[in-house]
Amino acid sequence: MLYKNTRRILFLIVYCLFTHSCRKDLDNVQQPENTEQKQVLDSIFLYAKQIYYWSDRLPKQADFNTSKYTGGNDIATYNKEIFDIAGYAINPETGKSYEFYQSSPAETKFSIILDKKGNSVQTDYKLTDIGNNYGITMVALGNIAIYIEYVIKNSPAEKAGIRRGMKVEEINGRKGENTADFYKYIKNAFDFDKVELTLNGKSNAYQSQKFSLKRSAYISDPVNKVAILKVNNTNVGYISYLKFFSPRGQDESLNNAFAYFNSNAVKELIIDLRYNGGGDVTTCENFANIIAPQSINGKIMRKEKYNSLMQSGGANLLAKQPILNDDGTPALIINGRVATFADGDYSLEGNTSFFKKSSGLNNLTRVYFIVSKKTASASELLINCLKPYMDVKLIGVRTSETLIEPIKTFGKPIGFFPVIIKSYPLYLSLFQNLNANNEGDYFDGMPTTITTDDDVETDFGELEEKGLYTALNDMGYIQKRISANNKLSKTKSGTTNNVYAPKTEVFGKTEYQRIIKSNIKLK
Repeated sequence: MLYKNTRRILFLIVYCLFTHSCRKDLDNVQQPENTEQKQVLDSIFLYAKQIYYWSDRLPKQADFNTSKYTGGNDIATYNKEIFDIAGYAINPETGKSYEFYQSSPAETKFSIILDKKGNSVQTDYKLTDIGNNYGITMVALGNIAIYIEYVIKNSPAEKAGIRRGMKVEEINGRKGENTADFYKYIKNAFDFDKVELTLNGKSNAYQSQKFSLKRSAYISDPVNKVAILKVNNTNVGYISYLKFFSPRGQDESLNNAFAYFNSNAVKELIIDLRYNGGGDVTTCENFANIIAPQSINGKIMRKEKYNSLMQSGGANLLAKQPILNDDGTPALIINGRVATFADGDYSLEGNTSFFKKSSGLNNLTRVYFIVSKKTASASELLINCLKPYMDVKLIGVRTSETLIEPIKTFGKPIGFFPVIIKSYPLYLSLFQNLNANNEGDYFDGMPTTITTDDDVETDFGELEEKGLYTALNDMGYIQKRISANNKLSKTKSGTTNNVYAPKTEVFGKTEYQRIIKSNIKLK
């Protein structure tokens, strides 16, 4: 009897242990993940393996575990995966990722996925939203004062007569001060439909003047300032250009500016792109054609280089991406079906553009660009296109850098077209922009020839503005004046040409635009 009871007890113990173990094993089995988030995560990596510019640096799918990214905020999770993907592509010149972003090391510099709400691709490049529809930006000059950094043409601020270089005395009756609390006050003040500014500065003879602004929509003009400077019997053209875009689909103001230069026999050219974050490639190409000498008509302007799989037509996942118009309708039909991005020609030969000279200046041999770390994308593309054919000089102006930091442009030689995953627009680095000499490795920015301060106390196009003055000096036109005076005169605000004060963005900022490929050439 005792033996039977013992057997029964042992059986129950073993049974319990066995069933508990089985239940535990079943609990530990990972059920198949088929959530939308997991599908998006998998798709990001699969697309990257085919179309990402540095796809050859990525590991095999089996070695890249997308499951570790699940959970949390969708957009943040997706961009964390993109950040890790970008980390495989190391730039040998820097020892860091090609997509390392100095200003925000936890983000990628180029590739990104956007929220479903932001899935429209900007093609008109209107500036109506900059400055909360007032068309104005401000910058703090050390602890000295707050200045108007720039004013967008056709905006309420421009129509009221506000200009770069004016100093902020009051906003809505509150006295200006260089403090974080006042910077916050400025941003809050511009959230309303009306704001009142009291300003003074060089451009209004240091007289205090009140400006009442009302928020309104406007079609801006990217040509911020045009001037002709007569120095040593030579006409030097100057143009300040804020963004590459075409109001109403035309480059009318840009073309008019160069027609004005032509009619006044301009022999030298200075282009101010210090706040230009890029924009439309078509406008950039038109700008290059206007500047280029007649002798290079028909020669290579630029090339778009994709990865080897894209060039060979092997990126079959693109067959899932229809080519659509901005309104979502099919852009192209092939044999009765909607054309997809897989029908595109991504060969180097099929993505080479050539100079087509039809207007502008014909005999320039050199061109000067005024740039800063805010100069990006299409601005850098324009500079790079001209380098093989002209003497191109870059004058770098300090915005927020210290005196010992080198001045470089932003560094964005990469282009995109969007891939839509579950309504999320994915922008992976797809192609590198090269010039006729196959140069385009300015991932860390373009180095500048000469550096100076960003003279926010002086309006664009004024001879004494430091960026412009430095360019003219390097051209050799005003060396005698410099050697005679040795330095520029002291301004009434108390700063001089030889004193540097760091700058802080207070209100408004440069928008960095992606180079978006809008015209897909079919095979």
